[in-house]
Amino acid sequence: MRSILVSSNCIASPFRQLKGVIEMNHLRALLLYSAALLATNSCAADVKVISWNVAASPYEKVLARAPDYKKMADTLSPDVIVLIELTGRPDIKAIADAIDWQTYYATVSDGQVQGDEIHAGLEVGVLSKLPITSVIEFDPKPEGHVHQVFTNAKPDGDSSIPVKEAPLKGIDMMGLAATDRGTLRVDLANGLTVFPVHLKSNSNDACFAADDAIKDLKKLGLTPVPALQAVLDNGSDVKAKADKDNAFKRERVIAATKTVADLAVAEGRTVLIAGDWNTSFEPGKFGQSFDDCQLAAFSCAKAPFPASACSGDGYDDTFTILTVPLAGSQKWTMLTKDLGRTFDEMEFADKAIDHMAVPDAAAQAFAAPKVGPDTFGSDHFPILTVWAAP
Repeated sequence: MRSILVSSNCIASPFRQLKGVIEMNHLRALLLYSAALLATNSCAADVKVISWNVAASPYEKVLARAPDYKKMADTLSPDVIVLIELTGRPDIKAIADAIDWQTYYATVSDGQVQGDEIHAGLEVGVLSKLPITSVIEFDPKPEGHVHQVFTNAKPDGDSSIPVKEAPLKGIDMMGLAATDRGTLRVDLANGLTVFPVHLKSNSNDACFAADDAIKDLKKLGLTPVPALQAVLDNGSDVKAKADKDNAFKRERVIAATKTVADLAVAEGRTVLIAGDWNTSFEPGKFGQSFDDCQLAAFSCAKAPFPASACSGDGYDDTFTILTVPLAGSQKWTMLTKDLGRTFDEMEFADKAIDHMAVPDAAAQAFAAPKVGPDTFGSDHFPILTVWAAP
C-alpha cells in the first residue's frame, strides 16, 4: 500500500482514525478518508504575526530593554514580528538576541545612520522564526548600500539572501520631504510577504512653538501673550495646513507601498502591510475620496478629533487608498478598523494608529487583530493577528 505522510500540525483525532484505517488495510476507505481529511483544512499551519512600534531610543537604551523584548515574546508567542522605530541593524540584532529564538531570520531598512537623534529612528524591520527568502528595500532615495538578511547562524549577514534596493516610486509628486519613509518587501518561505510601514506622524510645529514659547516666558517670570494661548486652545490656519500636509505625506507613501504590494499579490503571494500608520478611524478625519474638506482650525488638545472641523469628506485618505481603492488595482481590507487604542497616550482617543491591511481575497484567512496586554516598555501596544496558512 502507498504510504501517506500526515503533518504534525494535524489534529490528533483524525490522525488516530487514519491510523485505524491504515491498520484495516482497506484501500478504498483510506482514499475516501484522506480526501475528507484534506477538505477539512485541519492541517493549516497557523502563523502569529505581531506588529510593534518599539519606541525610538538611543542604542544603549535598546540594550537596557532586553527584558521587555523577552517578556513580549514569552507573553504573545509570535512567529513573525514587524518592528517599527528602529535606528538600525544593531537594534534588531539586540532584540533578536534578547528574545533568544532557537532559529531566527532578520532584516532591517538602512536609511538612517546609527547614533542619529532619537526622532530619526524611522527604520522598519522584520524578525521571523520562518526563513526569509528575499528582501527588497523600497527607499525614497536609494543610497546604494549593500547588506544581507542575517540569522543567528550568520549574524554578519547571509550573502545568499542579499537585500535588493529599489526606489519607492510615486512619492516625489511634490518633491521629496526629509520625513518621507520607505518600506521593505520581505518574502517568507511559507508564502507570506510582509511590508512594514512607518507613516508620517502628526507632529505639529505650530502647537510645539506656542507651547514652548509659553513655557519660556513663564520661566522668565513674564505673562504669555494671549495669542499664544489662543493657538493652543483654538488652533490656527498654520496648524490646520500642517495637519493636512502630514496627511498628504501618509497618503503618498501608502499609495506607493500599495503599488508594490499589489504586484506581490499578483504573483500569488499572501500579503500583509503592517506597522505604525500614525492615523486613526476617528469620525470626520478619514475620508472616502480625494475630495478633502476645507479643514478648519482646531485645538492642539490631543483627543478626540473634533469632527465639526472637517465638514464633508475627511482630510486623511490613507485607509481608503487601499480599501476603495483610490490607487492601484487590488482592493484591501483594514483588519484593524475596529481595533481600540494602540498608542499609550490619548492623542487618538480610543482608536488604533497601528494597523494591518490585507487584500480582500485573503481577509478571511486572518484572525481579527488584538491589542497586546502591555506596552512592554514602549509607548505603543503590540497588535497581533493569526494567519491560517494553507
